[in-house]
Amino acid sequence: MLNTKERNIIKSLNKYYIIYRNCCDILPSSEIRIIKRNDNNSADNLKGQETEIKKDENIVNSKEFRVNEVNIQMISKNIYKQLFKKPPRPIDPKIVQSCQESLLKHGIDYKNYSYLPDIELKLPELEGEDIVEHFYNIGERQSAPYRSLLQMLATNKLPTLPKKWLRNPGWTKYGEGPPQSVPCPPDDALIFDVEVLMSAGKRPTLACAVSPDAWYGWISAPVANSEPNKSYDNVRYEDLIPLETDGMKPCGDIDRPRIIVGHNVSYDRVKIKEQYWLKRTGVRFMDTMSMHTCVSGVTSYQRTVLKAKNKEPDPSDDDWMEISSLNSLSEVHNLYCGKLVDKETRDIFVEGTMGDVHENFQLLMNYCAGDVIATHNVLRELLPMFLERFPHPVTLAGMLELGTAYLPVNSNWLQYIDSAETVFEDFKLESRQLLSLKADEACRMMENEAYKKDLWMWDQDWSTQTLKLKKGGVKKKKLAENVEKKKDSVTIEEVVEKKEVVYECLNEDYINSLECTNLGIKKSNIEELDAKFGYLYDLGALLPVKRPYLAGYPAWYRKLCTKPGKDPDWTPGANNITTSMQITPKLLRLSWEGYPLYYIQSEGWGFLVPYSRTREDCEEPPVPLEGLLEACPMIQGEKEVDTELYVLPKTVEEDLGRRAYYARKRRLEQAAANQYHGLGVWCGVQVQGCCHFLRLPHKDGPKYKVGNPLAKDFLNMFSQNVLTAQGNEAEKVLSFGRMMSYWRNNRERVMGQQVVWLPPDVLPGDLRGDGRRYGAIVPQVVVCGTLTRRASEPTWMTASNAHKERIGSELRAMVQSPPGYKFVGADVDSQELWIAALLGDSSIGLCGGTPFGWAVLAGDKSRQTDLHSLTAKAASINRDHAKVINYARIYGAGQNFAERLLKQFNPTMTISEAKSKAAKMFATTKGRRVYTLKKQYMEGFMDEDLENQSVEMTAYQATRLAKMSGKQLEDMFERPQWLGGTESLMFNKLEEIADSPAPSTAFLEGRLSRSLEQARGRWAGTRLNWAVQSAAADFLHLMLVSMTHLAPSARFCLSFHDEVRYLVPEENQYEAALALQITNLFTRAFCSQRVGINDLPMSVAFFTSVEVDRALRKEATLCCSTPSNPRGLQHGYGLPPGQGLALTELLDILKKKTENLRRNVNK
Repeated sequence: MLNTKERNIIKSLNKYYIIYRNCCDILPSSEIRIIKRNDNNSADNLKGQETEIKKDENIVNSKEFRVNEVNIQMISKNIYKQLFKKPPRPIDPKIVQSCQESLLKHGIDYKNYSYLPDIELKLPELEGEDIVEHFYNIGERQSAPYRSLLQMLATNKLPTLPKKWLRNPGWTKYGEGPPQSVPCPPDDALIFDVEVLMSAGKRPTLACAVSPDAWYGWISAPVANSEPNKSYDNVRYEDLIPLETDGMKPCGDIDRPRIIVGHNVSYDRVKIKEQYWLKRTGVRFMDTMSMHTCVSGVTSYQRTVLKAKNKEPDPSDDDWMEISSLNSLSEVHNLYCGKLVDKETRDIFVEGTMGDVHENFQLLMNYCAGDVIATHNVLRELLPMFLERFPHPVTLAGMLELGTAYLPVNSNWLQYIDSAETVFEDFKLESRQLLSLKADEACRMMENEAYKKDLWMWDQDWSTQTLKLKKGGVKKKKLAENVEKKKDSVTIEEVVEKKEVVYECLNEDYINSLECTNLGIKKSNIEELDAKFGYLYDLGALLPVKRPYLAGYPAWYRKLCTKPGKDPDWTPGANNITTSMQITPKLLRLSWEGYPLYYIQSEGWGFLVPYSRTREDCEEPPVPLEGLLEACPMIQGEKEVDTELYVLPKTVEEDLGRRAYYARKRRLEQAAANQYHGLGVWCGVQVQGCCHFLRLPHKDGPKYKVGNPLAKDFLNMFSQNVLTAQGNEAEKVLSFGRMMSYWRNNRERVMGQQVVWLPPDVLPGDLRGDGRRYGAIVPQVVVCGTLTRRASEPTWMTASNAHKERIGSELRAMVQSPPGYKFVGADVDSQELWIAALLGDSSIGLCGGTPFGWAVLAGDKSRQTDLHSLTAKAASINRDHAKVINYARIYGAGQNFAERLLKQFNPTMTISEAKSKAAKMFATTKGRRVYTLKKQYMEGFMDEDLENQSVEMTAYQATRLAKMSGKQLEDMFERPQWLGGTESLMFNKLEEIADSPAPSTAFLEGRLSRSLEQARGRWAGTRLNWAVQSAAADFLHLMLVSMTHLAPSARFCLSFHDEVRYLVPEENQYEAALALQITNLFTRAFCSQRVGINDLPMSVAFFTSVEVDRALRKEATLCCSTPSNPRGLQHGYGLPPGQGLALTELLDILKKKTENLRRNVNK
């Protein structure tokens, strides 16, 4: 007989369609097969035509094998028949030939391609006629109950506001009858708002909720009991607000659909008890701020304009300012309802104390209720607009699922915080000590004024303060008496030289002799010291009342020291020094290309290059020219020739035409003969008539100034010996700074995470009493936090992976599943690149038909045919840099931005070289911009028949012709097209979407924000970025909805950009992993069919690997060793490596598992 656990496994397997109705049919061998092909056989393409394909010896022909006209391997036939009901669209042979020629032209040998093994797999039945209808149906099933509740809430009027709020702890209901105490609001739809007294910590203070039937008020115990003001650094489970229980026991069916609406509702969600449970309930949260961002969100420029209320806006901004606003509740309410919300009372929560809350209780409750009413008003106006502009049910369902993010933690979280803090403080102390020693060493140059010859410290403030005594002196008679006392005093040596008595045993006489000896030494010592230094006591009376601090020390040194105060840990010395101070590079004696660093307030950091052996007289400290000439080479030439010829003005260099630019470049190169040829930036500054001041090169270009040469952007300059230091102290300081940077920047956010430890009563039975603490962090995810509808969260969604040189960077791995659960997740490989490639290929209807698409789908890094290798080859840069530039270009970045990135990657690169590489890259990838003259304006350009001919012009030619004709450019010319580049078709498609009258995403038809729809051609890069990023948001929503359908027991944890992670019961870990693989297949198939391609390449159909792990690390086998976790996760926290499973490995595991279950069933 099967036990309960085995029955649950069988039931779960049935859900994933791995077994059929009879247990004996689990995973029959005919259902999952990995098929290999031999060589010397042809493969059928989509049309059944034979294609000459080069094959490896270990590949055999199979009926499942499919390739298209450009040799892209497509999904196996059995999977294709289950996913796509309609046959693929026939493609014109001329288009196919053109695609093949384009691939060869750009160095892509499309015939040379490695194939993946085909897989035969029984998929879940689609919930509709095809994959598009399937997603609509499951999205509608998941979102319909909540949409109905939202519409009901938005259309109904709110009940009358209570005249007086009771001050009872917990929830109080204000309905038709008298107020009554309730464990929690029972309504299915609520508008909810929480207020927190900042001076008391993060615990909730007051809350209000309303439904169409009643008002509810929640009062915390400190407010109800009139407790004095106290500050708490933690949030306990019992301090949170119950919405579904009486604190422990459920009130009604907690799995039924319920909706909670709020403005920035993620802030309110973290104050709710049930959201920290291991098992989630049916409650979902809808954020009116996210809805506003979708409908009327703004760019960073628009946000700046809206914030500058006192300035007159540009006339060109009038068209969008009336239909958009900032995200605050007051501004959003003003936009949709025509009235600002009074937020003055909020200052009590921000700046007040608990006493202020007691005194203003009714006022504060009415303020909280006012926010609830304002949120309802916004919902009433905004919900119809949102549903109209985002009609697909998957969008709403995906947003609701994103709002359930959940991160489980245990006692290891406390160990992590303690370890990171300890190591950080140790490195901080050691770094400070090293710098303090360097400051003490430099201070010794006061002797004989040696600092005047030092190449780094000569320009510092070496002035000192003197200690002036009061008028008068010590009487000579008293001084003589002190001298006589000194002569007559008994010395210590005389006492010690007394003959010692030797005692053979321990007795009372021996102890008495020791006491006498000690007393004699102590008395003699005191008398001698008193005689020797007694005159200092006399001089003390002459000290001034207000004494200068560190008299005799230079001014720059005094700034590094702290005055003795109440701090018991105070120590003398330069303990206030850090690597961010301007004095630090000089103390470390840094040089750029051998020239000592120098700082000018108006120019930032640079260095001095001598050009003369004499200096001008000036009031400033003189440059140590003799020492500078000995250490550094002097450039040749007259000082009048140098700076004017070397400076390449940024504005001119950016705006010059290509011919003028290179002509000027040649002149400058000739003028630069026998001059300085380093990496410094000429800025026309001379110092004392003997030295040029050259700025250090900034990563963002020559117009920016360097504020700190010890910043991370200059670390690689040390390895290249461009930036050097005297001694190894600088290297140590830099190393410490590099290791401390992550924790220094993220410490407050990490330590400020609201961790709620769960009491045993709400934990599963097997987690109680094991000696460990279990809790959770509810991340404050704004489900549509950006204009592109991407989710945002300040800590977790931007958390980097563990790095061996970054303290605390193992943050992600500290989210750990409780016993009996596992994390299941995957990284969507090159999500945005695939979306952009798919959109480009859709213009011809052939997967991989464009060079960009082929490189994304079939490119091989080892053969240098992948996208990043092709870009690197075109621009003569390394592949890692090409990868960053590729993504930036797809996000809408232009050539100027690419130049800045190249300079950022390599500050030693000259401006002209960066321009050249960027221009070459864009010419190869994006191509050239072509304007085609409309037919009615072609007369005079063409003498023959105009039907099959066209007139193409560059942007300059087209603009000039339109200006001469007195017409607008868009009136005379068709929409411009990109031609000749690997990505031309892709950018044409993106611009077609972005520039349409009502831009909408290609997958779920989500609309662009109203503020950009009225852009009139402005913000082209932002609109282009939206076309890709918003489609990626659709992709994520599709995945979330599919996983909810296929794996209802899996709980969504978080999405890290292209990663998704779920918490699943350990007994269902492999089934959930398979559901994630099928989700990827379904989602990509849906996207392909939505753009008119009824097929899917094999290379993107399944995840490369699905991670099954106990920690939330990126890869299941990472040890996550860092300075704060040097032993790794396994030895430091007892977490063994997880599993990274490819599809074939996953199917093998499931096959063995089901075979074991079948044997148990037969028994």
